[in-house]
Amino acid sequence: MGVFNLKKGYDIALQGRAERRREKALKTTAIAVQPKDFRGLRPRVEVTAGDTVQRGSVLFVDKQRPEIVFRSPAAGTVRGIDRGERRAILRVVVDTTADSAEKFENYSSTQVSTLSHEDAKKLLLTSGLWPALRQRPFDRMANPDANPKSIFISAVDSAPLQAETDFLLEGREQDFQLGVDLLSKLTDGSINLSLSAKTESFFMGIQGVEKHRFDGPHPAGNVGIQIHHVDRIVSGDVVWYISPRHVAQIGSFLSKGEYPGAKTYALTGSGLEDHHYVVGTEGALVSDLVSQTIPVKEKRVISGHVLTGTKTAADLYVGFYDDMITVIPEVEGRRFMAWVSPGFNANTFWRVFLSKLIPGKQFAPTTDMNGEERAFVSSGEYEKVLPMDVLPVHLCKAILVEDIELMEQLGIYEVSPEDVALCSYICPSKIEFGDIIQKGIVTMEKEG
Repeated sequence: MGVFNLKKGYDIALQGRAERRREKALKTTAIAVQPKDFRGLRPRVEVTAGDTVQRGSVLFVDKQRPEIVFRSPAAGTVRGIDRGERRAILRVVVDTTADSAEKFENYSSTQVSTLSHEDAKKLLLTSGLWPALRQRPFDRMANPDANPKSIFISAVDSAPLQAETDFLLEGREQDFQLGVDLLSKLTDGSINLSLSAKTESFFMGIQGVEKHRFDGPHPAGNVGIQIHHVDRIVSGDVVWYISPRHVAQIGSFLSKGEYPGAKTYALTGSGLEDHHYVVGTEGALVSDLVSQTIPVKEKRVISGHVLTGTKTAADLYVGFYDDMITVIPEVEGRRFMAWVSPGFNANTFWRVFLSKLIPGKQFAPTTDMNGEERAFVSSGEYEKVLPMDVLPVHLCKAILVEDIELMEQLGIYEVSPEDVALCSYICPSKIEFGDIIQKGIVTMEKEG
């Protein structure tokens, strides 16, 4: 087992972590599968409003690769296809009814062990769970035609208020192992399972993986950081990655022969009164999972965590890759004389608030930016929160001037927006590093 003790990074101490208590959602009225969750996807919808679907029915496919299908996580009636600007498909919404599921062939561990590479790939494509596999570089859905040099699974919980992996997978060890067995057929390289001191004992019995332990502050749990330290990407390399929950979903599909629509979410954030885990449905309506009323102008609902999550609302849906809902107070306008506040209740990376003198204190975050974008100052501090051999400021400057060769030399193949989220968080100039990195990724994809 490789052991990596990372020193760079920063843990944001926030109020509102979910208790290790699991409840069932009081209702399930609607779900949605959202093409916008899958970067680069061009969907072709296979249903129309009023159609009756089962759990596991195909809702849409990828136009460029029709073998990649997206299945409904619940049975019901298609309410409609929501569209945005230029008629882009935002989501396919299904009003749920009594559960019924399409049936597929089921597999034992012995049967999975006999599958060929092509059989395993075809099976995963058929399942509707292929989109759970993503790839670096460029942080997008895995290309079925690619040959990854390795596959990574991160079970390191370092993000703010992150759902605890061992609790999400409690009782599902056999499903996880079966999922790993199938994934091992997709690469000639290794299956790398990253663990922390907290999750190490839970996954100790898993076979067929190379285990690595990562200790240190966030972003130690980011798969990009782990790839950088274990199996660095250079030009021409492809590495796939997948979340532990999706590995267990693959195993469930194999053992039961049904699309696994159930999903456990962590309800977190200081904007909620009760913080716990709730069992609902993949793509669930937020209001079906959160029992309390969420005032639109007073609270912000985030699908995911505060650093990289997506803004949503109580009447919208949780993203495909997200295991948590975070609710924090919404702040509009400026606070009077905020610049002279001593900051006893404000978290800070810099030594500018008195809260820095209270170690271990947890804070209630808000949406206040504490300023607006201004002239960029290169301080040399950003490298302290990025445990990679990458210079984030220099890389961003290369992206802005579209210097392709320099971008390659500075590590554009290794990073994604989530890896530099802390750079944005600590930036006194309020520069969105993630947006710049995303621009660089798009530029590199266009250049081929």
